[in-house]
Amino acid sequence: MPRVKLTEHKAKSLILGDAYTGVALGVGDTTAEGTWVVKVDQGVKKRMKQGLVKVKVSSREIPPALSEWSQKGFTRFIAEPFLPHESSEEQYLSLERVRDGIRLLHAKEGGIEIEEHPEKVQSYIISSDTSLKEIAEKTGIPESFLAHLLETFSKMHFAFLEINPLVILGSQVHLLDAAVLVDSAGEFFVRGAWTEDDVVEGRSAHEAEEKVATLQKTTPASLKLSVLNENGSLFFLLSGGGGSIVIADEAALQGQGEAIGNYGEYSGGPTREETYLYAKEVLALMLSSTAKKKALVIAGGVANFTDVAKTFAGIRDALSEVAHELRTQGVKIFIRRGGPNEAKGLTDMKAFLETEALLGSVHGSDAVITSAVDDAIHFVAP
Repeated sequence: MPRVKLTEHKAKSLILGDAYTGVALGVGDTTAEGTWVVKVDQGVKKRMKQGLVKVKVSSREIPPALSEWSQKGFTRFIAEPFLPHESSEEQYLSLERVRDGIRLLHAKEGGIEIEEHPEKVQSYIISSDTSLKEIAEKTGIPESFLAHLLETFSKMHFAFLEINPLVILGSQVHLLDAAVLVDSAGEFFVRGAWTEDDVVEGRSAHEAEEKVATLQKTTPASLKLSVLNENGSLFFLLSGGGGSIVIADEAALQGQGEAIGNYGEYSGGPTREETYLYAKEVLALMLSSTAKKKALVIAGGVANFTDVAKTFAGIRDALSEVAHELRTQGVKIFIRRGGPNEAKGLTDMKAFLETEALLGSVHGSDAVITSAVDDAIHFVAP
């Protein structure tokens, strides 16, 4: 099952229980009087470097910070009492499930620069015969805390836990920053301790992503969409997971990664109507892009049972509605596809694109899988 990230507020609540004093916030919220650390709580890495953390702020300073971050698409935040400490007291600790047990990584130095100094990190494998007392002595982490952490790790179906920084003041252990990945299948076993509502996304979903996600719930086919660059010049209607990755990777390998407007797929035998609705969202994204030159790539591997003629008919339905706008913007369409009814699908699509003056190139399964995207890259970035 896939690993998904919990909010930091939920992760620390699971680990610390009633001892946790952090507060989950939404836009417009604030806290009691005091000195706080306030952060975006949506699984974003390197928040400090991105300006998504504010340290030693008053309750009055919190709403403006949340408003600023909400304008960047963030909706979940966390505030925690500021802990006075020296940077020299910061440590690093992580746990991860591996084949041999649970791997513990520890460094006497923590903070945002630790990833640049792997030589400072010590590794331990924890199995049934491992002595926690020995690890506690070597790391300086209280044995009781390690035991509790491992118990929580297993009971709550954690797959990965990172605490950075970890601060130990006397017998007290403080988790200044924590990230937890859980096995998504574990939700059934934890009986509400964490739920899908506690799983975070790095930002709020784009409207097109939300529409496709809603459509996905109504069909056994696979319909996925991620918006990468609203003002990109390369937009994709891709089919099949493996082929989709190869095609998108080709654009990145040719130095056009930042030009990619979207990624996703339609596969698993969607109907003509479902393909039409999916294609409409991608076309709307492309037409709203401010890029001076744009191309649509309709491509994929050789399908096993997805009917090329039927899905292409759905795409043509969507294209017909915006053909004038596409011509006005100088868009060209590049195709490489194979599978059931390939010949009819490609023939009908080529005739349509020629009639609408949108034809870039059309390739069948006899061509290399990257043919269409290569042609499109040459068109938008000659």
